[in-house]
Amino acid sequence: MNLAYWYQPKGLAITVESVEARLRILKEFEGKGAWRDLQGDYIRRLQEDSVSAAEDKWEGGGAPLARMLKQVMAVLGLAWVDLDDQVEVTDAGNLFLASEDKAAVLARQALRYQFSNPAVSSKDHRAIRLHPVPFLVRLLQAVEGTLSAGEYRLFVAKARAISEVDEVADQIDAFRELTADQQAELIRQCDAYNIAGTRRGSIYKTIRLNQSYAYKMWTLSGLIEVSDHSLKLNRIRGEARTFIDDYAVNGTHIAFADEKEFLAWMGDPEALPNQQTALDVYVSRNDLEAAAAVKKSLGASTAELRSFKKMMINEKTLEDNIEKNIDELGKRIGLNLQLEGRQYPTTVGPIDLLGYDKKSGQYVVIELKRGRSADKVFGQLSRYMGWVRKNLAGGSDVIGVIVGSKIDDKLYAARDAHDTKVHLVEFESRMSISVV
Repeated sequence: MNLAYWYQPKGLAITVESVEARLRILKEFEGKGAWRDLQGDYIRRLQEDSVSAAEDKWEGGGAPLARMLKQVMAVLGLAWVDLDDQVEVTDAGNLFLASEDKAAVLARQALRYQFSNPAVSSKDHRAIRLHPVPFLVRLLQAVEGTLSAGEYRLFVAKARAISEVDEVADQIDAFRELTADQQAELIRQCDAYNIAGTRRGSIYKTIRLNQSYAYKMWTLSGLIEVSDHSLKLNRIRGEARTFIDDYAVNGTHIAFADEKEFLAWMGDPEALPNQQTALDVYVSRNDLEAAAAVKKSLGASTAELRSFKKMMINEKTLEDNIEKNIDELGKRIGLNLQLEGRQYPTTVGPIDLLGYDKKSGQYVVIELKRGRSADKVFGQLSRYMGWVRKNLAGGSDVIGVIVGSKIDDKLYAARDAHDTKVHLVEFESRMSISVV
C-alpha cells in the first residue's frame, strides 16, 4: 500500500547525442520570449536539422514535446523550459555544450540528481529523500556488485533514505536465500496485488513500467551498467571516487522550495549535495527551522546554535523592515526605489529583495549578508545582478546593494574591484541605517 517509489519522468531517451542536438537548438531561443510562443518555431528548427520529426501542431491542443523537454532539461539541470517564461540555458547546460567530454558533464549531473525534487510533479515521489546513484553504489558494493530486475523492483525502488541501504541489502540477501520457485511466487503475489482506487494495477507493475527510464538515468553516471535487465557496478575512479567518498561523509538530501531553486542548484555544475550547501540554501530563503537542523548536525554547540538562530531572526526582521520601508532605503543611497519582489525566484536562486529605481530606470538587487563571508555574499550578489541584467534589464546596468550588521574590509575590497555600482549598507539592531 506504500505508493512511493523511484519515479523517473518519461521522455526523451537520454544520450549525449540526443540531448546535445536538442539543447543546441534550444539555446537559439534563449531569452527570445515566452516558450509558449516559441515552441512551434523550435520544432520546425528540429525538423530542419533532422533532429526530430515532431509535429508543430497537436490535435486537441497541448504540447507533448514541450512537456518532454521540460522534464529532460530540468531533471538534468541543463535548461529552464516553461510555457509562460523565457528559455534559459544553465551554467551546466553551457558547460555541456562547450565541453569536449560531454558524457562526463552528464555523468556528474546524474551523480548529483536527487529524489525528491520540485521538477518532478509526482506526489508519491515526494516521500523519497535520497540521491539515487550514491545509494545504488553503496548498495551494489554491499550485495556483490549486481542487482536483478526483480530485486530492483521489490526492494531498491522503494527505499526512501540513504540510511536504508543496510536494510535493503539485508532484504536482498534474504530474498536470495529463497528457492527460485519461492522468489517467483513472491514476485507473482506482489504483481497481482492491485492498488485500491487506482487504475495502474500493482506498485510492482508500476515500477516495472518506469524501470527503463530510471535505468537510463542511473547508467548515465558511468558508475552503473545494465546487463540482461540487471544493474552492475562499474569500477569507480577519479572524480567519481572523490564524489562518492565525500558523499559518504557529508552528503544530504536538500529540501528545495520550488523548481527554480532546484534548478539554481542543479544548474550549477560545482554545487554539491552536502550539508554546507543545504545550509546555504536554507539560510538564503530564511528557513530558520531547516537551517538550524543542519547547523546542529554540523556540530554547533548550544551557544553557537542560539547565536545562529538570533542572527537569522534579526536578518528576517531586517528584510521585513526593508520591504516595508523600501523608499527610505532608496533615499539613503540616492535612489527612488519601488519593490518588485521579495525572495524573487530566479534560476540562479531567490533574490532577497528586487527593487527598481524609478529615477534611473535601473533594477536594484538587494542582498542581505546573513553572516556569510564577503566572497560568498558578493559572489551571490554578482550572480543575481548578472541574471537580472540578462533576463529583466535587457543588458542594461543593474545596481547592487549589500546590507549587513558590519561591512568588513573584504567587502570594501570586493566592492571597489567591481565594475558595476554596488552600495554597502550597515544596520544596527534598532534598525538605524548608515551608508558606507
